[in-house]
Amino acid sequence: MINTIAIDDEPLALQLVTGYIEKTPGLNMLGGFDNPLDAMDFIAGKDVDLSFIDIQMPDFSGLEFTRSMAKG
Repeated sequence: MINTIAIDDEPLALQLVTGYIEKTPGLNMLGGFDNPLDAMDFIAGKDVDLSFIDIQMPDFSGLEFTRSMAKG
């Protein structure tokens, strides 16, 4: 199983992505987040293999999130 999370500040988009993940064999949805900072707290110490991230979010973009996670 591939452990996944989704991050999107738009509730409908997050709901759609989460629904697709849950219907896809081999993917295990660990959590959906409307705030990237909440996702960072959640990820700490968890085995997340794949993240679906909105690029344009207020205050903290998906690209900034990805860069900060890469720095570890």
